[in-house]
Amino acid sequence: MFRLFFTYILPLIAPALLYLVWHTIQVRRVIAGKRVKPTPSFAEMPWLILAGAGVSLLLVVLMGFVLFGGGADPGASYVPPHMEDGRLVPAETR
Repeated sequence: MFRLFFTYILPLIAPALLYLVWHTIQVRRVIAGKRVKPTPSFAEMPWLILAGAGVSLLLVVLMGFVLFGGGADPGASYVPPHMEDGRLVPAETR
């Protein structure tokens, strides 16, 4: 579950989350009187740019896993976990 979250979900939503945090800070600054110009409303946010940034970040992360992820050799065979002399032998590739 953690791998799914950190590999696919987090890179996809990270730009939108960062933008929403920035937007919240700016709204608080406007309310406090430290900023004169109002920030855009939730509906006026640049959702297309944020979605494009999320997909781009997701592709970069996936390419990183493909290039640097390691894994088994192309001719290797998978041996599932099995019992050997009363003990569990974990899965491996040979």
